[in-house]
Amino acid sequence: MINQEIRGNLARLLATENLVVEHRKVATASFDVIRRVLTLPMWDKASNVVYDLLVGHEVGHALFTPPDLWDADIPKDFINVVEDARIEKLMKRKYAGLNKDFYNGYQELNEQDFFDIVDQDLSQFNLIDRINLHFKIGAYACIPFSTEEQVYVDKVSKVETFKEVIDLCRELKDYLNESNQDIESIGIPQSSEDGEESDSDEIQSESSSTEQPRDTDDDSSDIGSDEIDDESPVQGKQGGDNYESQTQKAFDEAAEELTNQRSYGTEPVYVEVPEVDLDRVIVNYDRLQNYISKYWNELNESRGEHWGDIFDQVDTDYNEYKKTSQKEVNYLVKEFECRKSADAYARSGQSKTGMLDTAKLHTYKYNEDLFKKVTVLPDGKNHGMIFILDWSGSMGTVLMDTVKQLINLCWFCRKVQIPFEVYSFTYEWNENILLPEEDEVKLQDYSYERRHNSLSVHKRFHLLNLATSRSNSSSFDSSLKHLYRLANYYTNNATYYHNPLGLDLSGTPLNESLISLKTIIPDFQQKNDVQKVNVCILTDGEANNISYDVDIDSHMGNRSVQQNCCLRDRKLGRTYRHFDWESKNSISSILLENLKDNFPQVNFIGFRIGSGNDFSSLYKSIHGWKHDHDVIMKKWRKIKSWELNGLGYDSLYVLGQTTLSSDVEFDVEQGAKKTAISKSFRSMLKAKTTNKKILSSFATVIS
Repeated sequence: MINQEIRGNLARLLATENLVVEHRKVATASFDVIRRVLTLPMWDKASNVVYDLLVGHEVGHALFTPPDLWDADIPKDFINVVEDARIEKLMKRKYAGLNKDFYNGYQELNEQDFFDIVDQDLSQFNLIDRINLHFKIGAYACIPFSTEEQVYVDKVSKVETFKEVIDLCRELKDYLNESNQDIESIGIPQSSEDGEESDSDEIQSESSSTEQPRDTDDDSSDIGSDEIDDESPVQGKQGGDNYESQTQKAFDEAAEELTNQRSYGTEPVYVEVPEVDLDRVIVNYDRLQNYISKYWNELNESRGEHWGDIFDQVDTDYNEYKKTSQKEVNYLVKEFECRKSADAYARSGQSKTGMLDTAKLHTYKYNEDLFKKVTVLPDGKNHGMIFILDWSGSMGTVLMDTVKQLINLCWFCRKVQIPFEVYSFTYEWNENILLPEEDEVKLQDYSYERRHNSLSVHKRFHLLNLATSRSNSSSFDSSLKHLYRLANYYTNNATYYHNPLGLDLSGTPLNESLISLKTIIPDFQQKNDVQKVNVCILTDGEANNISYDVDIDSHMGNRSVQQNCCLRDRKLGRTYRHFDWESKNSISSILLENLKDNFPQVNFIGFRIGSGNDFSSLYKSIHGWKHDHDVIMKKWRKIKSWELNGLGYDSLYVLGQTTLSSDVEFDVEQGAKKTAISKSFRSMLKAKTTNKKILSSFATVIS
């Protein structure tokens, strides 16, 4: 697929437009001049030069062949042959380097007898076949033409416009019709079906010696006793139809052999990312917070008579965590500001103010620069953060620790005044949850326009806007407290409350979230007027597989994305590699690559919570089976965290499940022995060092 993508890029560069390039199980290349789709075969057995020839030829059609000027009264083979000659001439004129590719490509195809002319008498081929051969392999084969036919060959070489092609093909048709009538009037029998010469051999031409085939050597100019009279048209090969090109038919049949039929099983499917309606996907922050507050207030009132304040313990834990986490938040703020200042200083410059510097006046005899200078710092970039939180069932055991890290990042953004949004993805939400009881229940509908081969976004998929920088201080603190309660419910079995309807853990619609980010990112940039956006995705595993829409007899269905599918972006003009089950070729990784291509200024940062086996699998999917794998795993078991670059992320932080929940405070019992104190102190330093490395790296990426 990498080689195919390179060929696709070559086609787009030659055509100077973002053509849609598809590699399909077809015998020959073709170009849809209306849809601007270039279809290239998967020629596994073709050499690079043949591929370049094919691409150059089809791009010629893309550039020079109009879509709607074909004449139904003219034989199609006539137009194809003459138009091929015209567009190849124009392509070689536009790109001089293609001359060598066309020459070597047709030479290779001729050596493989693609046109089925070995041991054939070329003089017995019909006119359109010989014109086809002349303009494609004329440099390697002696193609005979009568003097009258040579006039039309010269005209083919001079056509510049498609209108001239149509006019010339009409002339060729009239010429052959008249020639056929002349043959019938003088009673010249045509060649028999077995290819043997007929009685017409007795008819000799007095002017045959005047015929001068082009591109022939002196010792081959004498064609022989069976040469056709100047005034007699050459009949088709084996008595074939003069309107059909047998050589092109032979070429198409031979081209099928270039494709390795065993290299793939099914036709490639090119899927595309749809544009989602954010109003249908995102659950509004204010409405969501009001719903949660109302639900829990009513629950607390109903249960408070027996148990008192059912949120007393979890809220106390939240307030305590808020105090203890400020050290890490402040450290992250300091690192971020230092990185920003260093970046601004690196881009700073000095300029003269036009005012004399009195401290330099005494140096006027040997110093020409006596003016004050000022250091100019360029305007810093505005930053923004988008957080995507995994709200799937597998996150249950690590959800609280993950939420704590997310809350830290929210406090960090609040302190440095970075606009941010926090979303959690889920299948559990239903639009009817926020409807008044008296309203009729609405049927779930799709959040995008369904089209053939567009990736599907599940009806139940939603992004819950759990926190935002748009809220005031009171609402902001309340939203983080709600988030803490939600996570605590799945970690602490001794709670006296349960979560509101629609906020339960569900599947892992990470892929749908990545599809939505293609619309969310520009919307976020516009609303917050930010230049640099950082997208943080916090998850513990792979995404659910998704489907793509299929139009079957005007009815939309869907099929599961399989290994024969590959992502195509019409805007970028790029086709990505096929999906498969390896992490580097997963749907999520390729969707992230597509997002990065669409938004090159955006950083995509991943926080992956997993075990040692998860880290080992991720490391091998990026770096392969390297000799240092055992050494890396030994380090991982020691520090339980690692920064990777790959899988579509600018930085991917893999954190052990025990790392997030480890206590970093120096806490020993009174009267503890020296060895116990020393061990506790080393553990604290180790945990703090690991956290600081992660925070420093994170600050570097987002600054």
